[in-house]
Amino acid sequence: MHGFFHCDAQRSLKRRKYIIWLTLLPLFQGSVIIALITITNMRFFYENGHLSTAVYACAGTAAMGTLIFFIVFSFTEKSLKRNSRYTFFEIGGKTLVFSRYNGESIVGGKRVILRKLYVTPLSALKAAGYNPKSGAVYLQVFENGEKIRMYRDRSERLNYRLEGGIPAFESWWYNENGYESLSVLKIPRFFGEPKQLCEKIAEAKSAFDNAPKPRPYTHKESDFIKRKKAAERLRKFYDR
Repeated sequence: MHGFFHCDAQRSLKRRKYIIWLTLLPLFQGSVIIALITITNMRFFYENGHLSTAVYACAGTAAMGTLIFFIVFSFTEKSLKRNSRYTFFEIGGKTLVFSRYNGESIVGGKRVILRKLYVTPLSALKAAGYNPKSGAVYLQVFENGEKIRMYRDRSERLNYRLEGGIPAFESWWYNENGYESLSVLKIPRFFGEPKQLCEKIAEAKSAFDNAPKPRPYTHKESDFIKRKKAAERLRKFYDR
């Protein structure tokens, strides 16, 4: 069984909208209040030489709101694009792979993308559930047995392909090295409804457990070998 889940962008878009509104609403209210006070007391401000100050305050508040809007938008837009590309969940035939965008860094004067990659063997998976309030999905493995592998590195070093349902890294060293072992994995609500993700994980676990196990290979002698051994036993019998 195979499945691939991209990061749900709708939740990030809603979160960005809330951040922008919560940030700009106080500035917008302040700008409106200053404008109303200035209009209702125009004559007072004009006679006392404070009209220009009130206009500058109103314009400064509006400019500050515009600046904050573009800053918040640019940072959230970058995060949205990075998560859409580097945050995903993949169900392989024998493993569950969770990739998460982990920011950026400067290496050798070049900006690089960082990721975390979690590999959970289905053979070691004990339970999968979710928190109805936060929407986070939790994976737990058996205490005695394989653990969840957590890799943390530059994105291009963590590229892989599935071979027989198991990730094979392009950087071969990571196939057996460079990871931390975990017993529990928390997956934030990145992939839509957590219940659906848990159901897909349960289906993959069931398919893995019910898959026919390969029988151990038993060497069978060919008829030629059997005849040769029979002739050898017969020769030894007559030579006695």
